[in-house]
Amino acid sequence: MISAPELREHLAAKPFKPFRIYLSDGSKHDVPHPEFAWVFGNSLYVGKTGDLPFGLGDFARQISILHITRLEPIPRRAAKK
Repeated sequence: MISAPELREHLAAKPFKPFRIYLSDGSKHDVPHPEFAWVFGNSLYVGKTGDLPFGLGDFARQISILHITRLEPIPRRAAKK
């Protein structure tokens, strides 16, 4: 089980290492930078960017920490030659 203190440790790591969050419903969310996630109580908010209707731009997804099944490092892209 993942805890709020464990998430805070990942976000505060120096140097920061991007990670992926896997949820009990099978979905996953990337945290490429520590400013993309916030822990409040038993919830994790993960920031997203993308094209939304009417130019709304950025938003955040609220995730119950109880539904997080694991954290994994985000694999680095293969270097282009």
